[in-house]
Amino acid sequence: MSKFKATPLFDAHKTFVRLPMGMAMLNDYPDSALFITELVKQNAEVRQDFLQTQAFLKSYSRKSEATYRSYRNEVERLLLWSWTVAEKSIIQLRRPDLEVFFDFVHHPHFSWVGDSVQDRFKQIGGEWLQNENWRPFVAKISKEDRKKAQAGGLDVKPDTKGHTLSGEAIKICFSAISCFYDYLSDEGYAFGNPIPAIRKQSPYLFKGATQKNIKRLSDLQWDYVLSCSEDKANSDPAYERMLFVIALIKTLYLRVSELSDRANWQPVWQHFWQDSDGNQWLKVLGKGNKLRDISVPSSLSPYIKRYQAHRAEKNSNFNNNAPLVAKNRGSGGMTSRQIRRIVQEAFDLAYDKMLLETFAEEAQALREATTHWLRHTGASQDISTRPLKHMADDLGHASMGTTDQVYIQSDMKERARTGKNRDV
Repeated sequence: MSKFKATPLFDAHKTFVRLPMGMAMLNDYPDSALFITELVKQNAEVRQDFLQTQAFLKSYSRKSEATYRSYRNEVERLLLWSWTVAEKSIIQLRRPDLEVFFDFVHHPHFSWVGDSVQDRFKQIGGEWLQNENWRPFVAKISKEDRKKAQAGGLDVKPDTKGHTLSGEAIKICFSAISCFYDYLSDEGYAFGNPIPAIRKQSPYLFKGATQKNIKRLSDLQWDYVLSCSEDKANSDPAYERMLFVIALIKTLYLRVSELSDRANWQPVWQHFWQDSDGNQWLKVLGKGNKLRDISVPSSLSPYIKRYQAHRAEKNSNFNNNAPLVAKNRGSGGMTSRQIRRIVQEAFDLAYDKMLLETFAEEAQALREATTHWLRHTGASQDISTRPLKHMADDLGHASMGTTDQVYIQSDMKERARTGKNRDV
């Protein structure tokens, strides 16, 4: 029986890192504590499973919030499945069990799938109780379908019964669970890591692709996004921030996290710096807590200067220690979610104008765009004119092979044209 009958175990990163270790972690989580207590009655190993997993996540929570969140999601699914579906401790799972687990992850029972992202817990009376609407998996609908539904006054729900994980999501799952079993083996709790052998035979992992589809804005879409943001900023200074954000992300190939406030890093104005030759750079903290310096082109300078002038005009105390992207109210920088909302507003402005000017097809395609598309747009435009090594360094790729694989590809329309008249 695969029906969902579990509770969440581990809270969000900012709460998790402050909680005590051991079973005391669940002192204020009565639903989760009761869930584990009942399971221990059937299998005493469950308690140690929980403590080992807690220690694993505690270790990886030190690296970054994103790493913690990704690993937490995957290992929590494994624990809940192992305890309630397989009815075994994680160290009792053998290769056939784990193969069934990955089958389940690829196509989970619909009762394990939610129709919206939900917090795991709700605070009531000083205690953190299970959110009944939370599920380990979440089905989604496209931004375009959601927009259409909202425009028609409809409330469209995604299909939880037909939910399957993408190949990329399965890769993440394999990676996280393999890392987990390596940790358990190092700690002497598990006897080896069976995941690499399972991964080699998995039917859900594919090599190569029939078409590499980089999600980016077309040149026309980018022109509209930039021009609409400039028009707004020219008519209303409150939009200077929007113009600065979209120009910066696109031109410097930034991930949204690299522009947002994090527990261990706050982007500030002094992170712009000049070398002895007068070249300008921006220092950012990227994936894996790696610092890098990104070259800043001269074309970006006007956007930087006008936002600086706007900030200085609003705040006489503005200086190099000020947050790079400031909140309108309160102090400090902005979160990734807040920055995404700013970018989405720029996309919406461009969408409306493109519809008015009869670019309906391009406008509809823009409805699917996310903030990360700006990074891909800048890199895709520049890849043909800059050395691959320089692009890899500015993008924050560990190897040029990643840059080559993602951004350098043959034009499929041109390939089709040259291949159409081949002889048999």
